Amino acid sequence: MHQQLRNNIRDLFNKAQTSKTCHKSVGDKMKACYGKTNLDDFAGEFISCLMVPLTIGDKHPVVENTLIFAANFAVGFQSVDEDSNVEQMDPFMLKIFDFLMKSQTAVDPGVRYRVCYFLNMLLTAMGDNAYIDDTLCDKIISSMLDRVLDKSSKVRAQAILALQRLQDPTDEDCRVTKVYMFHLAKDPSNEVRRNILNCMARTQRTLLCVLKRTRDINDLVRKAAYTFLCKISVKSLSIKQREELLSDGLRDQSDIVKNCVKRDLIYSWLRNYNGDFIALLRALDPGMNIKGMETAVLTLKSLLETSEIKVLLEQLPVDVQTRLIPLDKINCENVLFWRCVVEHLKREGCTEDLEDIIPELSQFCTFIRELLVLISSKQLEPWERLMHQFMLCQLFEMVKQYDLSDECGRDNLRSLMVDTLMHEICSDKIVQCIVEYFDQVIPDVDRRLTALAEVINELRRPLKQTQTQQVSQLTSSQANNKNMLKAKLKVKLLDLKEEQYNEIQNKNYLKAEELKMQIESVTAEIQSITEELAIPMITDDVGEEIEKNDSHTMTICLEIMCSSMQSPSIKSLHPTLRSLLDHMVVENLGHQDVTIHELELKTIVICCLLDGELAKKYFTMFFLPFTDFPDDYRMWITALKAIFDLLLRYGLEFFNIPQAEDEIGVNERSKRNRTVRLYTENDEVSSVNNERFDVEEGGDKFIKIITGFLDHEDQEVRFTATEGLTKLLFCRRINSPRLLARLIILWHNPMSEGNTYLTQCLCTFFNNFAVHVPDSQTMLEEAFLPTLKTLVNAPERSPLQAIDPLRICEIILSLTRQGVHKRSSVNVHNDLVFTILSELLNPNCEIEPTVLVRSLKFLEVKLEIESLKENLKEALDNTIEKVQEIDKRLVKYIEQFKAKLNVTDTREAQDDDNVSETNSESSNDL
Repeated sequence: MHQQLRNNIRDLFNKAQTSKTCHKSVGDKMKACYGKTNLDDFAGEFISCLMVPLTIGDKHPVVENTLIFAANFAVGFQSVDEDSNVEQMDPFMLKIFDFLMKSQTAVDPGVRYRVCYFLNMLLTAMGDNAYIDDTLCDKIISSMLDRVLDKSSKVRAQAILALQRLQDPTDEDCRVTKVYMFHLAKDPSNEVRRNILNCMARTQRTLLCVLKRTRDINDLVRKAAYTFLCKISVKSLSIKQREELLSDGLRDQSDIVKNCVKRDLIYSWLRNYNGDFIALLRALDPGMNIKGMETAVLTLKSLLETSEIKVLLEQLPVDVQTRLIPLDKINCENVLFWRCVVEHLKREGCTEDLEDIIPELSQFCTFIRELLVLISSKQLEPWERLMHQFMLCQLFEMVKQYDLSDECGRDNLRSLMVDTLMHEICSDKIVQCIVEYFDQVIPDVDRRLTALAEVINELRRPLKQTQTQQVSQLTSSQANNKNMLKAKLKVKLLDLKEEQYNEIQNKNYLKAEELKMQIESVTAEIQSITEELAIPMITDDVGEEIEKNDSHTMTICLEIMCSSMQSPSIKSLHPTLRSLLDHMVVENLGHQDVTIHELELKTIVICCLLDGELAKKYFTMFFLPFTDFPDDYRMWITALKAIFDLLLRYGLEFFNIPQAEDEIGVNERSKRNRTVRLYTENDEVSSVNNERFDVEEGGDKFIKIITGFLDHEDQEVRFTATEGLTKLLFCRRINSPRLLARLIILWHNPMSEGNTYLTQCLCTFFNNFAVHVPDSQTMLEEAFLPTLKTLVNAPERSPLQAIDPLRICEIILSLTRQGVHKRSSVNVHNDLVFTILSELLNPNCEIEPTVLVRSLKFLEVKLEIESLKENLKEALDNTIEKVQEIDKRLVKYIEQFKAKLNVTDTREAQDDDNVSETNSESSNDL
């Protein structure tokens, strides 16, 4: 009887594994067997058959079909108590769960994986309204939490999914949620982090963790984070969070992430506002900062690409008759939407639709003038001022969509641009927008620069008002009389206030009210006299000019100059620009406003980029902010950028910066030193050249200053220095293996983990440096040992202690594989193998032998000279003898490397034989 039960269950399992279509009929037969036998016998045979697919770790349709059948069959015994409306746990199900809990500690990781997989399948099959016993739930959670700590990432990832239905979002102390949040932030496996994002409940606590994962190092994890956020209402996020999410997502280097944001996240947010584009823009609040505006523009562009033009035109708040937004309805959001729709229609070539939403150029210029008049008529709050500046920027961006062939319209636009530059509402962003397009309005360089210089002159040197222009100006005698009257009124005001105070104390409120009116009258009179005294007095030199250098005026003037110099048509320092440099910029270098000083530095460096002699004159000036502004890192960043721009433009030699030994062309060193003789006990000096220039200890002060910023406490300063030095290395302005070593360490330094832009910069640099820079392979070869020695010599409490040296070896050796560089046929691994073995045989070796020996597996050595092959084999034998004295377990790694060499030699010999046979056959054919 027992044998027959076993055969029947096995036959049914065999049928179930073939196809899912037969699962219902097979399940009915399985239930019939269950009804004819006792629970223990049936469960024992069922579990023995279930153990077979659970031991197979690979994914296969047969295994999947079997497990699906087993899960559905087990869940089919569940029943609901009608009185309590609680699902009753079937005894058979309890036995299945009990078996899984015992099996989750199996030695084989494949079994542990399948147990977690099947457990998740069971819980999922139980339905949306399923309940389980508290004791069983705690038991499952405890078991799966153990598996979440499994050494196998595949098991951890599956255990995460198995816990999905056991989390309780309403419980702040939920163990599952806490584990999810911890592993989401800390687990090294991207699959684990991705699974957590796919199954974690959406709460305010988990939301903060997910936001951080949008900057995860792995593309798929970032995509999963954005997918998670698609299910979150946009109203649950702050404006800053919304802006950062869209900014990072739409600029992500991965197309997978970028497309997820474009196709899913943005549209989910738009649905939250019922498809209203302007309402979505309002949620992003683009008018408060330039980054918010750029993000909003990117967002709109993504939406417009897939939106119907009819829908866009319906939402535009443009008057049909005037084709303008009425001034009483204009705001940041609808102006930005108007601008983006106009640009979209221009790109798509929809000329007719474009003409319906934008007027002629002259009429548009009149519209902007009316807005300027409206602005001038109001006393604006700071936030209102920012809004109006934002709207003006958008309107001048729209101007770029016009055809300037209309001479009348072009003249009106030129006049409008000049007037706006001199208007008090003008800001640095408006200046940049206007001057950038001034090239098209006035193509001639001389005329354009002259016009801009006149604007600057008018802003800085307005004529003093003459007596005929300002009838209310005062003489010296009148001013004295006014001052005397003002003093008497102030005394009277104090008396009135004291009298009012006394009346209030005596509760004579009617008298106090009369005194209040007198106080207001005297105060107004004092204010009127103060305004009169503020008007400059008449002097004999009424036509004399006043030179203004206040912060607002200087900002506008310097921005005009900077923007004009960045025109593609400006190839050298024009005499007009040189005059402005001498009489406006240099004369005000000591300006008390640090922002103006920073802008002056930017202006000077642009002039230096246009004139080499000027660059030599002012180069050392860019080092002064490091001492003059010790706490202002913004000035440091500006100075660093200026220094790097000049070095990239002219090179170090142009400024008489000496090339130290470490910076001499690598090709020259490689010609002198291409062979490495191994260390022996009788030879105290290796042929490896160790007398290299040390960027930290060398005599070059410039290198010491610049590389010192790589360890700066401020993230932006550190990033600016890193970006600049990588550019110098990539453009071959500097050749320094030791600098490369520092950058490799900085890349993997735990302190750099939070600086996303820094790590991305270094990752991009090394990947491109190894491929495109001619000397890269040799420089990386020479950086190999210095990098490892730096890690070894790091202090005990240094974060460098957390860096895995073997990982560093793998990175460098992968970048130096033959074929990585497109034009280089040199295999530096042929030299590196001798370098590594030489270091191993060196009795004063600082590097851990384990790291050096295990790094051999990353080498791809291809020696063509027979004598070198023999030398290498002899060196390996000597190394084995030395390593046996240190750690016998390391010998196997050297043996594996030797075996790899032998396989390569055999393969090459076979290739040679094949070539010989081919040549022989060819000869016979002839």
